[in-house]
Amino acid sequence: MPIPTSLLAQRNNALRFSKDAPLNIIWPVLTALTLFVTTYFWLLLPMVEGHLMDRKREMIRALTDAAWSTVQYYAELSDKGAISIETAQRQAIENLRHLRFGPEGKDYFWINDMQPRIIMHPYRPDLEGLDTSDLTDPSGKHLFVAFADKVRSDGAGYVDYQWQWQDDPNRVVEKISYVKGFPPWGWVIGSGVYVEDVRGQISAITRHISMICLGITAVMVLLSFYIVWQGSLTENKRRRMETSLRESEAKYRLLAETAREIIITFDSNFRITYANQAWMQAAADGSQPIVGRSILDIIAPGAQAPFKAKVDQAAQGQTEDYFLETAFRMGGHGAAVPIEATLAMMQAPDGNNSYLLAARDVSEKIKAAESARRQREQLFQTAKLASLGTLVSGVAHEINNPISTVMLNVQMLQKFWQIADPVLSQHHEKVSRLSVGGLDYDDFSRRMPQLMGYTLEGVERVKRIVGDLKEFSGQKPGDISDAVDLNDIVEKAVGLVSSLIKKATSDFQAHYAPGLPPFRGNGHRIEQVVINLLVNACQAMEDKHKPLRIATGYDEKTKSLFIEVKDTGIGMPREVLQRITDPFFTTKRDAGGTGLGLSISDTIMRDHGGRLEFETAPGLGTTATAWIPRKAAAASGENTT
Repeated sequence: MPIPTSLLAQRNNALRFSKDAPLNIIWPVLTALTLFVTTYFWLLLPMVEGHLMDRKREMIRALTDAAWSTVQYYAELSDKGAISIETAQRQAIENLRHLRFGPEGKDYFWINDMQPRIIMHPYRPDLEGLDTSDLTDPSGKHLFVAFADKVRSDGAGYVDYQWQWQDDPNRVVEKISYVKGFPPWGWVIGSGVYVEDVRGQISAITRHISMICLGITAVMVLLSFYIVWQGSLTENKRRRMETSLRESEAKYRLLAETAREIIITFDSNFRITYANQAWMQAAADGSQPIVGRSILDIIAPGAQAPFKAKVDQAAQGQTEDYFLETAFRMGGHGAAVPIEATLAMMQAPDGNNSYLLAARDVSEKIKAAESARRQREQLFQTAKLASLGTLVSGVAHEINNPISTVMLNVQMLQKFWQIADPVLSQHHEKVSRLSVGGLDYDDFSRRMPQLMGYTLEGVERVKRIVGDLKEFSGQKPGDISDAVDLNDIVEKAVGLVSSLIKKATSDFQAHYAPGLPPFRGNGHRIEQVVINLLVNACQAMEDKHKPLRIATGYDEKTKSLFIEVKDTGIGMPREVLQRITDPFFTTKRDAGGTGLGLSISDTIMRDHGGRLEFETAPGLGTTATAWIPRKAAAASGENTT
């Protein structure tokens, strides 16, 4: 059976591709891929592992120092005679016995002496009071002896060993502990972290990064293959064109007359000797004879000098680059048209040089390239903004964990103070004059609850801000059928951009109209509109002493609620105002503007059946008003996405 012609053509193309693929394209691609993989596995992952381990070490050191401070506190009470040393030790032990930390609340502290003898262990009370000199881990390490030796030599430090997993005695894993000696009582206070926890985090990070790297690698491979393929196709096309042009004068004329490109020949004096039909069709004044005229007559004035320089280079054989970008004056008005051309020198029989110019109008190509560039930019900006919600939510979550820890610690300090205050007050009455931190005890006892109260208020404010951020960044469906309190939405938005407002103006006021009726809509989307309007207003402010205002209200005539943001900034000219809600239109591109804020806000308002209005004048500021019909959802009938 004969082989089909299409299969033969595919086989020939594949062979030609493998033969003509340029090595100067293949080798850089392979080198880049190799460097990428090497950097990932031999540099990035070890750095991540080391960073996580260092963080864990710092954490257990800080926690052990805190526990040590607790023991020191009871020791000071004993030294001052407030309680006996036995009572102080017993209270310190019971305090540390019930302290827990870690993601599951099962990590703990223990105490042993320098013998070593276990004084307190919350998960192994069976060891308390026993000499643990002979106690070893599965690897044979005398761990409690190692704790005591570390304290003797350095006073404090890290020890690696194996121990049971939290409260599970049947599971033994690797552990790193930080121990610190308390010389007055001969105690060793310690706490640790399980290496398996760190490895689990590293494994999760590794899987996540590996998936990203695999995706990047796949894209790089595909792009590299495409580049090599296109390079080979371009090279083959150029070779075929050169071969065709050398075949014969007859074939050249046939090709020239039927070609879509403009083909012109001219001599060393720039006098045109030939122009094909494509020129006649492209030029509006093609009825006028062009042969015999100077080619400089059709070259745009600004492009004539580079064109002459290119011809001189070709005449002297100084270049092998035939490509030329220039501009023709075409049409009745002589408008400049961008042209891509190839310029080649031809040797005439009489020894005089002549030149072949094959050109084409690239106006549409330039427009298409610009359109493609804008689309790529739009896709990039859209993807970046889509990632922002996830990033904000993740950062808010990361902030929330340490803030919760601070709040719990302050609450615990309040309980400690409630217990310690009566004891210190009694001692103050006995000694008549007691000072703490340079303050008289009466002043200190009065200020201490205030300080802890202020701290709790600050932490709770941070938690509220974090909660607002997580709520704002939540990726929920765009349902616009919720009952929305406009004042509550505006107040949250003002809180989220409060730092930006403080930088922009020292005279900011927000007026919330009382008794506003709720409306049907999507609170998150309306909040996004308010934030966009406030951000634009802050960026327009040039004088920090000028006022910035935001107000809510209800118009009984139109049955609409409104949000009014009024700045006293630079204002906008008319041509900017006309395009202000166009997607990706921005006057702040260099400052990181995307041109999507007001476009998205306008879409949100229209989805709610409302609208955005702007009043502005250069140098006088801008007033932006968002109108929301009270029954927006019924008017819209659609959900935003």
